[in-house]
Amino acid sequence: MTIRLTRRLGLAAAGSLALPGLLRAQSYPDRPIRLILPYTTGGAADATARAFSDHAREVLGQPIVVESRPGANSMVGAQLVARAPADGYTLLYCGWPTLHINPIMSRSAQYRLENFAPITTFFRSPLCLAVRPDFPANDLAGFLAEARPRGGLSYATSGIGASSHLLMERIRIRTGAPIENAPYRGEGPAVTDVVAGHAPSYVGSWATPLELWRAGRLKMLGHSGPERVPFAPEVPTFREGGFDFGVFSFWHGLAAPAGTPEPIIQRLHHAFASAIGTERVRQALGETLVPFSLPPAEFAALIAEEVAAFGPIIRDNNLVAD
Repeated sequence: MTIRLTRRLGLAAAGSLALPGLLRAQSYPDRPIRLILPYTTGGAADATARAFSDHAREVLGQPIVVESRPGANSMVGAQLVARAPADGYTLLYCGWPTLHINPIMSRSAQYRLENFAPITTFFRSPLCLAVRPDFPANDLAGFLAEARPRGGLSYATSGIGASSHLLMERIRIRTGAPIENAPYRGEGPAVTDVVAGHAPSYVGSWATPLELWRAGRLKMLGHSGPERVPFAPEVPTFREGGFDFGVFSFWHGLAAPAGTPEPIIQRLHHAFASAIGTERVRQALGETLVPFSLPPAEFAALIAEEVAAFGPIIRDNNLVAD
């Protein structure tokens, strides 16, 4: 009898503890929401955040304030959200390395992946490999072959720990080719140096080099997507050359502090994911960023898969971002 009574009291206590969270979820949102953008304003991430937020505001019936908190390769904004109350009123716009790569690579990271609850993804896009028009290779295999007699080739990226850096590290390890990262402070300077002949190649997003390629000032050797892209159908994929391990797309998405009630996570997923296909989102993403919406569980599974793929590369090769 005593055991049964204790069990009933325990269940009742658990229910009473869960009740405030449930009530908060039912009334959510009842005030403005902050969306922390860990990048400077004016770029693709800013445009994407505002396009999705404008739609979600209409769905949720509350303002969504996009607040730029750049710094430390997006870690300043991420740390702010990791420490915020888990009530759905402070969200994080997360680029590819923010949630899962920065905590592994950076000794100064003051958060972990476990501090966040994934909500949804906004877009994905493959990475491209670009060189000057007079470079002798025409695909990834040719590029790697050129590296050997030259004693090595560098590829310009937007920085240490960028998705382009880690993808090429995986290719280097699998092929044994002597290629090396040349980190720049952003994709713009990296592409500029390739065009000027100061760097032999560029690996990164399509957005920066696309018009230079169309103007004949760059040559595309391939990209990391699973299939050819509609805006450059003549450019082969790495997979076509037999490099299945070169298939990769970076993404941007949305997360909340860990412990945010599941009903709030699901409501936010619906509000933001339903923006896919709207005209304002199409305009924000442009040609090269492909709309891509995963539900929370699948987003979390994608992150776990990438941690399993890139975590050992980072640790075994002592890749450190600071």
